[in-house]
Amino acid sequence: MGDYIRGLVVRLHVTPEQDVLFKKNYGCTRKTYNVILDKCIAKHGDNLKNVTGKEVDQFLMEAKNEFSYLRDTESTSLQQARDDVLKSINNYNYSKRHKAPKFHSKKETRHSFRQTVRQEKRPVKGNILTLRKYGKVEFSTSVEYLDLLNDPYTKFNNITVFTDGLYHYAAFNIECDAPEQLPLTGKQIGCDINSNKNGWLVTSDEQKEFFNVNHENQMIKHVNRLMSKCRKGSRRWKRLQKRLQRWYNRRTNILKDYIEKLSYNLVKEYDTIVFEENYSNIKILIGGEQNMIFPLSRFIQRLKDKFQLYKPEADGVQFTNAKNTSKTCHHCQHINEDLDVKEREWMCPKCGKILDRDVNAAINILNRWCDGDSLVQT
Repeated sequence: MGDYIRGLVVRLHVTPEQDVLFKKNYGCTRKTYNVILDKCIAKHGDNLKNVTGKEVDQFLMEAKNEFSYLRDTESTSLQQARDDVLKSINNYNYSKRHKAPKFHSKKETRHSFRQTVRQEKRPVKGNILTLRKYGKVEFSTSVEYLDLLNDPYTKFNNITVFTDGLYHYAAFNIECDAPEQLPLTGKQIGCDINSNKNGWLVTSDEQKEFFNVNHENQMIKHVNRLMSKCRKGSRRWKRLQKRLQRWYNRRTNILKDYIEKLSYNLVKEYDTIVFEENYSNIKILIGGEQNMIFPLSRFIQRLKDKFQLYKPEADGVQFTNAKNTSKTCHHCQHINEDLDVKEREWMCPKCGKILDRDVNAAINILNRWCDGDSLVQT
């Protein structure tokens, strides 16, 4: 297989005994990370540049001696926690983008542990995953992913087991051949980003994208209202808590699925996608009373990743200055200084053309890039 690294996530169907063991491993991994980081800070203070790999190894052995229950969990997952501490320290020392490493908390940190995979052993056979110390676990996924995991040429690097509060999942880090590249279409498109009901994304081809999770938001609000009437910790409260987590997970999964499908379809149809440069300052609120912010930066990053993967020769994602793109008529280039923000359609006082505010802005964004006003090359 090639050197293309990708990740695949499958849902695990664990036994009650495995469920207990997984939860213990989540806690022990978090404990190991915090103990090693605490020892590093206690010895070196704020000057973490002096932390070495040998010291971190020694701290891991000391942690196992101090907390005997750590030896009951799978050993490589604790070693991976040790490596994570050293990596976070190195990132903080040698990169200005990274902040100082923080302790992992039970509420804010994802519950997970990671196992390495030996080269001579294959952890997957059919729909059965074999984990060290925990035995065989059945999982479910699509037929495409199942065939890829069972391909004899697929190389497994590591397996991360995590939970969303309801179910357990396994994320495989594998090496395989890169997917087949998409053909170039020669098409270009400009995109105007909005935070209104006219579509959060409007293209120069007059396409308007809407994202709606109002039903999920209303159910989250409804379950929260029911929980407020129950005594915290009661049986009913615990049942409602699981129900609430399901709705949160459902909303998150819908958002992820929407971003992946939309980004792939845009990359498949167009070779160049032009955005306004200040997109990171735009907050797109979706969902009525239970507002959530659409992750625009993640969406654009997924576009960049897919262009690099499927169309490396295309221009990909580009950016340009969007000043006065809504007020400028794309037919005659007349700037309507009197245009109000609330006007969604307006007539150009010079040429008489009736324009959709957002479509007109998207066309101007594309035209500016075509005229050479490109700010960022990706």
